[in-house]
Amino acid sequence: MRCVAPGESRGHRASNYICRCDLYGLGVRRIGVTTLPPIGCLPAAITLFGFGSSNCILRLNRDAMMFNNKLNTTSQKLIARYPDLKHVVFDIYQPLLDMIQQPSDNGFLESKKGCCGTGTIETSLLCNAMSIGTCSNATGYVFWDGFHPSEAANQIMSQNLLRQGINLIS
Repeated sequence: MRCVAPGESRGHRASNYICRCDLYGLGVRRIGVTTLPPIGCLPAAITLFGFGSSNCILRLNRDAMMFNNKLNTTSQKLIARYPDLKHVVFDIYQPLLDMIQQPSDNGFLESKKGCCGTGTIETSLLCNAMSIGTCSNATGYVFWDGFHPSEAANQIMSQNLLRQGINLIS
């Protein structure tokens, strides 16, 4: 069986993907997906599109919120269509935005740049404990690099995700 991924056909919805892959027909009854994060607040986005500002890029955050709203709507339609489907949309947008906007509430010192390198654009192989400029205490940073939350931020988000996903295991 070949699954048609979103973007390969005219239907770009998660419901089309689930139906075309016939995940439901294969017995899948528990599905969890995550929302997009506040992509306009990623250090790399601020560096690339902020024109020297340290503020989040509202246009990018609006795009993420629009996608997340569509994801939630599609989720509700799937649940209505398949009553025995346990489907959870894990919200990572708001918890991460809260950490970025009020870093000290969660014990962070820095939320606008990452721990690695300059903290603005580096990622992947360019970021490791040996990279020049890497901070000595990553637990004080919301972001590890220009794109990814730090381990400390991920731990906080994972606690939130566990609460949201209890329906998948009950």
